[in-house]
Amino acid sequence: MSENKKKRHIMELIGAVCVVAVLGGGLFWLKTRQDGQRTEKTVSESDEVQENSATDQMAEETIGDSLDGSSAETDAQSVPEAESEAPDRTDPQEATVTPIPALEERTAGRYQAVSWAQAVGDEILVCQTDAIEVRDSSNNVVKNYTDLGRLSRESAAVYSNGQFACFASADESGTESVWRLDLETSEKEQLMTLESGSRFIGANQEYLYYTAWGGDGMENTLKAHRISDGAELELGKNVDEVTVLPDHVITMGLRFDVSPTELRVCGPDGSSPQVIGEYVNSYLVENDRIYYLDYGSDYGYLPSDLKSCSMGGEDVQVLAEDLNALSFCLAGEDTVYFAGSSEGTDSSGDGYIFYNYRTGERKKAADSGTYIQFLCENDGKAYLERENQIVVYDIAEGRFLDSAYQVPDGSYSVEGFLLNGTFWAVQQTSDHRVDVIPLENF
Repeated sequence: MSENKKKRHIMELIGAVCVVAVLGGGLFWLKTRQDGQRTEKTVSESDEVQENSATDQMAEETIGDSLDGSSAETDAQSVPEAESEAPDRTDPQEATVTPIPALEERTAGRYQAVSWAQAVGDEILVCQTDAIEVRDSSNNVVKNYTDLGRLSRESAAVYSNGQFACFASADESGTESVWRLDLETSEKEQLMTLESGSRFIGANQEYLYYTAWGGDGMENTLKAHRISDGAELELGKNVDEVTVLPDHVITMGLRFDVSPTELRVCGPDGSSPQVIGEYVNSYLVENDRIYYLDYGSDYGYLPSDLKSCSMGGEDVQVLAEDLNALSFCLAGEDTVYFAGSSEGTDSSGDGYIFYNYRTGERKKAADSGTYIQFLCENDGKAYLERENQIVVYDIAEGRFLDSAYQVPDGSYSVEGFLLNGTFWAVQQTSDHRVDVIPLENF
């Protein structure tokens, strides 16, 4: 090989090596730069992730605080609801206690007269001379109120609406007062002191009623004592047979024989007085109507017409005409019971009659001369006292049933009443104690 070729070959090799070296260096530089950029990018991404993580954490903390505050506020607001939804751990006995109504509500209603014993609602009030008993339908004494003084026996001793009992009683000195006894709590309250010679005759929610008698016992004045302020109102003079209702007071004129007299009605305070009849001998109140015997004039006592009217004295209806009766009892639907009477010396009256004034049908229970006292009626059966026995008369069939209750020796029957369809006999013993006897299946 020529010398020139050899040199040229060497130079080409050296150039090739230089090219390769330059290319290798360039490639190394490029790789190094790419690696650097990749590293910077990784670091940057890591920092960004950390920053984002920190930001997210701060956001979560902020949201968490907000949620915690909102939750706390919501919890605070929902406490009553949570408590209401919580199981009721109240004592069952406490949970069933019914609040006692207000006094105004409890003192309302009709105050029923209780002479000896009477059903008031689902219970029985028995009036002893020194106590008031409450008995249930099984004749058990469930309450016994004592320390009441000596209860009056001049008229009905007690007037009760089932919640309270108003009664007149005398203390050891003889002073007579009117009290109100709470039958639920046993508390009693003195409402007024009666004037000497006065008689307590009725009560309603607002007033106590009494008659103040003159010294000769021949005249009286009907007065109303307002419970709220003690004011005294005068309702009339010379009255008898007073019936006190929540919205009306009914009176008959004072008399000392069987002659007819005036029948009147007025408001509880004496307002709106109305004369129902000028010549009346007997009246009863039932089903929001007044039933009475109207003689029409003062000439003779018989016959009379049986009439009825509204509580205000309006809507007068003639139910029967020309009855030989001085008094009567309501004995079921459209039926009255009375003892037939005659004027003068003739005592051969019509006997004891059940009279249906719609149909005109008469049933004679007994002849005159036999004492029969009407006690009550239920489902077409009349309960009567006859010769110290209590007997049952079937009004539709017009006959006495075989069953009879013999009043024990040493006792006598005074009245009777119905409770849950059962007749109860009221009797007084020789020691002046009152007892009630249920006559089941009688």
